[in-house]
Amino acid sequence: MKVKALVSFSGKVTMSKGEIKVVTKEIADDLLQAGHVEEVVAKKQVKSDAG
Repeated sequence: MKVKALVSFSGKVTMSKGEIKVVTKEIADDLLQAGHVEEVVAKKQVKSDAG
């Protein structure tokens, strides 16, 4: 799961505030529950037909 650090922390995973990293679901769930990270959701690009 791709996550973005909301604060700097260290442990099984070390991240600085603002850093984006792919971690296992187990680690992501723990960090999300602690409020240290947020999930990065891929944005779908909409192709416009302008013409």
